[in-house]
Amino acid sequence: MEKDLKDVNLVEVGEEAKFSFPQAILYGINAVIGSGIFLIQTGLYKDLGPASLVAMAGVMVLVFLLALCFAEVSGYFDKNGGAYQYSKAAFGDFVGFNVGILGWFVTTVAWSAMAAGLSRLISIQIPSLAPHQTILSVVIIILLSLMNVAGIKTSKIFTVVATVAKLVPIVAFSFMTFFFIKHGVDQGHFTPFLQLNPDMTLGKALSATAVTVFYAFIGFETLPIIAGEMRDAKKNVPRAIISSISIVSLFYIIITTGVIAMLGQRILATDAPVQDAFREMVGPIGFSIINIGAIISVAGLNMGESIMIPRFGAAIAEEGQLPAVIAQQNDKGAPIVAIAISSIVTIALLFSGSFETLANLSVVFRFGQYIPAALAVPFLRKRKDMPNKPAFKVPGGPWLIPTLAVIVSLVMLFMAEAKNVVYLVIGVVVASVIYFLLNLNKSKNTSKAQ
Repeated sequence: MEKDLKDVNLVEVGEEAKFSFPQAILYGINAVIGSGIFLIQTGLYKDLGPASLVAMAGVMVLVFLLALCFAEVSGYFDKNGGAYQYSKAAFGDFVGFNVGILGWFVTTVAWSAMAAGLSRLISIQIPSLAPHQTILSVVIIILLSLMNVAGIKTSKIFTVVATVAKLVPIVAFSFMTFFFIKHGVDQGHFTPFLQLNPDMTLGKALSATAVTVFYAFIGFETLPIIAGEMRDAKKNVPRAIISSISIVSLFYIIITTGVIAMLGQRILATDAPVQDAFREMVGPIGFSIINIGAIISVAGLNMGESIMIPRFGAAIAEEGQLPAVIAQQNDKGAPIVAIAISSIVTIALLFSGSFETLANLSVVFRFGQYIPAALAVPFLRKRKDMPNKPAFKVPGGPWLIPTLAVIVSLVMLFMAEAKNVVYLVIGVVVASVIYFLLNLNKSKNTSKAQ
């Protein structure tokens, strides 16, 4: 009886440590909003001028197609893994393993780049640290990994605090924007509305802008990866995906509008558009507020990655597709072996000297998750053996939005550099070879046992 009560108490403590629905929304916002929200305006404006706002709105619709697909398929599961779980359930072990291994690798690469990016931002604020950026990045990864070892509750607290902190300057800028739109109109900063880059056709300009905006939204798929750390995941994860992507979209539109209103064509002459625009709104302190906000923003992303990445690898091991030791947990429920592997690989990438190139590849590799997750919608919906019905279903039937989402993904892949797509194909081949080697060993071990 005493043991039963202890088990019940452990379950209650475990649930209390998990992300609530509002906290899940904050995690989703944190996963998307990084340094991009502070930097993309120059890249957007140079090709289309103020008309980039229309292109941004169009791409947001396309991102929503993918987000809606993730929202439905996430409703079938209450465990970690995200696109890996959906692909495995819909298309079998082979496809699931490919999606999982490529996803684990890509997110690790992305964390390496984010840690390096954070150390650079810190060294800009504290110039004396500039010669020690790599060491600073390593320290960041080790500290976050140790925090993760302490359990999801500790990591959750820091992630929520960092997300709220990063939202303060974003909300402040967004609020002030409404008072300065008329100023931008009066100054002629929105006219002519279409200011086409003379070196580009309209089609090329739209393509370049679409890719920039789309890249700024990557990360929305990470929320389902830690579904096992969410309370009532089958209900809350789909709602959190849609809610967080809606909030982020609103911020992107408002902030870009505010930057154009304050700077106009001067956007092209700055590397810190949001900082400069806020300085014009509220004075010199505005620049520092946004700059510190950018540091907090990237720090929050690093925290989110430190939670998500090990649980991605552990989820594959829990399904029996990687050695079981990778899923081993400590008494805080933290996957300590997966944490160690993820942090070691991330640090190794920092010293490889090629992490920036790999970070660019990570965007292309993410379509290895987007496309299977979208295609999983009709396949999982028609299966009669799924344990439950999803809390959310994409409108328009099982094929319309998933098909559009796949088309969008293929168009984005087409826009990417050809060599990056080739690397994606190589990644699939390598993952496939690993799958068959692991299964060959399993077959040999089974035969010996018999």
